[in-house]
Amino acid sequence: MPLQRHFRSLAFDFLRLKAYPEAGIGCDRNNRRATMKNIFQNRIKTIRLGGVLQSTIFRLTVLAAFLLVVLFKVALPLFVSTASVKANMEDALSSWTGGLASISNDPTISFWPRPHLTLHDVTIVSVGDNPQTMAKAQAITADFDVLAALRGTPVFTDFHLLAPAFRIERLADGTLNWRKAGWMADAMDGEPDQKPVLAQGTPIGDITIENGILDIADQPTGTDYRITDITGTIAWPTPSERIRANLSAVIKGESVKWSFVCDDPLSFFSGLRTPISTALTSAPVNFAFDGAGSLSASAFFSGQSSFSAPSVSALLRWVGMDIGQAAAVDAISLDAAMTVGRQALKLDNLTLALNGGNATGVLDITRPDGHLPRIGGTLAFDSLDLNTLFRALAPLPAASDGIARTVNTRFMEWLRLDLRLSAQQAKLGPIMLTDLAAGAMVRDGRASFDIGDSGYAGGSLSGRIAIAEQWINGGGELALALKGADLESLASQLALEGPLPLGRGDLSLDLSTDKPMWAMTASDLSGRVRLAVNDGKLVNFNAADFETLVARDAFFNLSEVTAGSFAFSTADIEATIKDGVAELTRADIVGQQQTLTLAGRIPYRTGSLALAGVLKAAKPQPEAAPLRFFVGGSWPNPVISPLSVLIRP
Repeated sequence: MPLQRHFRSLAFDFLRLKAYPEAGIGCDRNNRRATMKNIFQNRIKTIRLGGVLQSTIFRLTVLAAFLLVVLFKVALPLFVSTASVKANMEDALSSWTGGLASISNDPTISFWPRPHLTLHDVTIVSVGDNPQTMAKAQAITADFDVLAALRGTPVFTDFHLLAPAFRIERLADGTLNWRKAGWMADAMDGEPDQKPVLAQGTPIGDITIENGILDIADQPTGTDYRITDITGTIAWPTPSERIRANLSAVIKGESVKWSFVCDDPLSFFSGLRTPISTALTSAPVNFAFDGAGSLSASAFFSGQSSFSAPSVSALLRWVGMDIGQAAAVDAISLDAAMTVGRQALKLDNLTLALNGGNATGVLDITRPDGHLPRIGGTLAFDSLDLNTLFRALAPLPAASDGIARTVNTRFMEWLRLDLRLSAQQAKLGPIMLTDLAAGAMVRDGRASFDIGDSGYAGGSLSGRIAIAEQWINGGGELALALKGADLESLASQLALEGPLPLGRGDLSLDLSTDKPMWAMTASDLSGRVRLAVNDGKLVNFNAADFETLVARDAFFNLSEVTAGSFAFSTADIEATIKDGVAELTRADIVGQQQTLTLAGRIPYRTGSLALAGVLKAAKPQPEAAPLRFFVGGSWPNPVISPLSVLIRP
């Protein structure tokens, strides 16, 4: 009994006798005094006995602690064999890695505050005729079971790897330098319909990595990768329990964080479908997956995934796939139900954000054996910038000095593309299309973008833009057909000036080039152009003023007759284009009273004109001779020369 309790009891007895004398033996004062004396003496004896007992317990406690320290510091090291622990650790590392582990120095063993050992200069090499280093570590620390160590079979848990360096190499024959061995091989080679029979309760604990390095080499392609500053923890209590990894590293100068969680890792490693979740976070890219998967020769994953990159060009440079001005695609993000098989990846219920435009749809990515990867699917955008898409399909050099270098066309060598696109709004050059239905295709060394149908200026636009793999040396086509459109809207958006035949009509372009498209100018195009307009007007052209000035037999500028317009019922203009010159093969503008006909050449690369023209009555009138003239100078204000002036002696 503690001392304070004894003193409280003594005080209570004294007060009881004072307040209730009848509780004592006898009722006189002498009897009460005798009773109090006896009670006090008994209490004092009890207090002395408790103090002695407490003093003994304290001494025993100190002695036990001292013996425990002696046991851990002096006795246990005498019973635990350092050589045995070292050999067992080498065997364990060899079994786990499939290589041959060696430890240069004897381990350092400590039993306080818990039993653990530290291994220095650990090396793991591959087995076979030509051993290669698979892994090295400056030090490995692990806890161990004392009783198992005393039996000569220590069990190790909670590993700490200091400055480990791993090397994974794919050899020329396609095999890896890390072979499957030990319980991990059993897990991965187990029957597909059942879990492997293993020591599933073997403790592992936390595997902590500090300042690690991972070198990845691929002999068939001659590529090498290095991941540095690997730090983090893999929590894995036993092989049959949940594994949780949280690691950070530096990859090509970028800090990366990776997490992985699997509740049934043995099933995952043995090829059975198991719930998993993983995430990768970095400045160039973020990726997350939550679903089910299996790790085997025919790996399979299915679940919800998300992917985002603030800059596609930065991401491509980071992974070593820079293809020029694919930088046109700035930011991209997607969420989808992802299914990954051995040769296919499918994205269902896809939501995509691309350069501010949003889309939904389905994508399929397959790679049959011996064939290029194929991307197919359907995407429906609310808004789409086709200029961005073209620059992504046909990457251009970033600066003018790139003309002297080879443009990267590897995108045409890497994949086949067959993509169906639709958009409520789509920007093509300076014009805005509506209700676009199009397709993008890359196949057999040829890339093309086909506009099946779209709305523009009250009409419809269709066409094709195509390039060939040899486009560095030439090869490009442009075909557009605009039908039933308001050409005034087109002229306004293209900021065209001067006299123009406007109205509702059709415009068709069928052009090609034999020059590199990235070095091409308008003067390198060749082909045909046709314009047909009904019930329109030739703006910035006053026919009456024009007649008056021609009749004066003097030169004048076209700007002098721009105050008005010339109404017509039909306008048909056809031209062939070659070497920067448009040659008018037909240019008839038929009004109710007069017809304007032009012929000649337009060297548009210099902005000049060389045309002969006739303004005559729509119906032959003997008394009204046609007005003949010549148009020269530069657009949009050329000089008009009446024929009479030109033939004057």
